[in-house]
Amino acid sequence: MRTGLIALVVVALAGIAFAQGKPDLSGSWNLPYTPNMAKGIGELPFTAAGKALYDKINTAYDPTGFCLFPGVPRINNSPFPMRVVQTPSSVVFLYEYMTTFRSVPLDVREHSKHIDPTFMGESIGSWDGDTLMIDTVGFNDRTWLDTAGHPHSDVLHVTERYQMTDANHIAYDVTVDDAKMYTRPWSNHRVLERLKPGDRLMEYSCDENNLDRDQGHLRPGPTVVPFNNR
Repeated sequence: MRTGLIALVVVALAGIAFAQGKPDLSGSWNLPYTPNMAKGIGELPFTAAGKALYDKINTAYDPTGFCLFPGVPRINNSPFPMRVVQTPSSVVFLYEYMTTFRSVPLDVREHSKHIDPTFMGESIGSWDGDTLMIDTVGFNDRTWLDTAGHPHSDVLHVTERYQMTDANHIAYDVTVDDAKMYTRPWSNHRVLERLKPGDRLMEYSCDENNLDRDQGHLRPGPTVVPFNNR
């Protein structure tokens, strides 16, 4: 039985490229569209403040409609692909969505002492065996976690795990920890698939043909039907 298990692991790893002894995530990957991170989880563990804020969210008034960066983890919830460039000292994520990027150092052990809050936060990475771990803090509170409008605050702490299961798939797990909005951390899991040969990232211009913004579709208004109930 043990011999058979070892054989299966060897076969699974046979197609995975390695760089400096670590799985090489380099290449282009499809991001499965995840508009509602709570789907399959049920009611999220809101604090009273978090629930009150979520109940006021109008998903017709989406910050990304104004071309604001989506933040993390929402950048990985989009239906647009990304390209990964991995080196011994960093992993760079190049996103088609919003034509933006994340540069994650692998040779930094601690976050900066004083972080200016940003949309994408400050990320540092490390390896836990064959799994890439990314720790991100330092967010502003001007983004949502997903299209459903799940809120976060400026104390948001996001932990991501990227583990190649074979040459064409990455198991992706993201954990949200925000004591102002949620009573405990919660996680979402999905699988990233390598882009098919011949496919590539395309140009993305948020300003071009932005009908939601230019025709006044984006505006504050009464609370809409919660996304979870659609």
